[in-house]
Amino acid sequence: MIATWRGLAIAAAIAVVLAVIVAIDAALGEPGAVDRALIAGFDPARVTELIWERAGQPAIRAMRTGERWELRAPGAIPADAGAIGDVLATLRGARWHRRGAAAPPHATLTVVAGGERHVLGIAAPIAGTEQSWIVADGRGTIVDSWVVRALDRDRLSLQIRQPLAEVAAARSIAITGAPVGGDLLLEGVPRRLVRPTALWLAPEAAHALDRALRDLTIVRIPDVPVAGPAAGPALSIAATGEHGSVTVAIGAGCPGAPDRIAVTGTDGDGCVERAAVEAVTAAVAALHQPPAAIADRRPVPFEPAHLVLPDGAALDTSPPRVGDATADATRVAELLAALAAPAEVVPLPAAPPTAHLSVTDRAGAALTLDLFGDRVVARHGEPIALRPAPGAWALLVRPSRELRELTLWVEEPTTVTALVIDGIRYQRGQVIGAWTRQPAGPADAAALERMAARLAAPHALGFADGAFAVAHRVAIEVTPPVGAPSRHALELGAPRAAGCPVRAGGDVVLLPAAVCTAVAALAR
Repeated sequence: MIATWRGLAIAAAIAVVLAVIVAIDAALGEPGAVDRALIAGFDPARVTELIWERAGQPAIRAMRTGERWELRAPGAIPADAGAIGDVLATLRGARWHRRGAAAPPHATLTVVAGGERHVLGIAAPIAGTEQSWIVADGRGTIVDSWVVRALDRDRLSLQIRQPLAEVAAARSIAITGAPVGGDLLLEGVPRRLVRPTALWLAPEAAHALDRALRDLTIVRIPDVPVAGPAAGPALSIAATGEHGSVTVAIGAGCPGAPDRIAVTGTDGDGCVERAAVEAVTAAVAALHQPPAAIADRRPVPFEPAHLVLPDGAALDTSPPRVGDATADATRVAELLAALAAPAEVVPLPAAPPTAHLSVTDRAGAALTLDLFGDRVVARHGEPIALRPAPGAWALLVRPSRELRELTLWVEEPTTVTALVIDGIRYQRGQVIGAWTRQPAGPADAAALERMAARLAAPHALGFADGAFAVAHRVAIEVTPPVGAPSRHALELGAPRAAGCPVRAGGDVVLLPAAVCTAVAALAR
């Protein structure tokens, strides 16, 4: 009983203490459940403007325009979407720890969300800690220092610093004002030089240019706006991609930083390192070399989806079909490998081409290969030619029929219900392995089963040219469990060293000589 009264007394004391704490919080104006959000109820989607201000410096304004953000500097330029996203994410996630009298702020961030304006004064860090002061709407609060670092922005950190970061995916790149060699125009991926001459570029030359343009990085904001090409001849780059064009003009010394180079363009003014500019000019100069030095040595520098072969037949690569027939996947792969194999660069022949091979990829890129004698090919319109290796050349000029699937048809052997050889009809019985013959005569069941298996899916060794005397005529009749019956017919010649010539439809192919020998035995 004493223990019970003691417990009640302790519980009562705790209740009194809690009541006192709640009363003190109420007296201080703090509710029991404290919202420690830096901006209560913050919704990033409602924010329309962010304004950074520092004494003696122009204000930095970022404004939402539709789906993107712009900096007013003072003209409108795109803001770095990642930087703005980091600021909004910080405002949404930031929490304060304590409140008190903060030091005067050295900068302010004004957040405009609909009709609301919230002013955050960014003050000094607390020595010896990873915490800093922020004056949030007039009240001093202590936050983690990472919050201050994320919110305390200058223009450089909000501006797009690599204007040509996505250049590798650009559909076209126009370069004007090069010191030597004249203007350049490149199109497509992989890169094709259009001006000053038509040429599919070697990957290493194209990658060097893309890399140099991508790495052109703004490291400083000029002291004054850059006017035009910054008091010097400009190398201007315009890269056009899925989301529009980006332009960059490279000028002379940067205002306020003469050891750096001024740039201006659609993403604003900036200063870049001289080494970065030198890399761009070197990559541009490399494209003014003779065509033989920068040409792609692969006859076709992309993955073909559709081809028109030298004999006029159409070839689709996926699924492989040549004309109206199924193509042999292995032979198609051999042709594609030959088209992608590097070849020797040779002068363009003066004589006209003897044939053409046209290639298109899935994105619509297309080229035509002109075929010449002496094992020479040239991409139509280019000033140089290529000489493939002998094996690759043989694959380029191989007749389209040799790309066809060499299995004439495919049936299930047990669905072959009859074999007709020179008028002799062998009929399969109800039991597999039982055969009858008309006119009456011996029926070698084992030989007939082997023949049915061979002719259910006959695979040719290749194609044959020239006429041949028909020695035997064979037909197989197929009755599947479901569907209509079908019939396949062959005309066979006498066996040769290379095989047995067989006419199947309009083609003459070679089957293994053993097929002809077995047919001759059953024809007796």
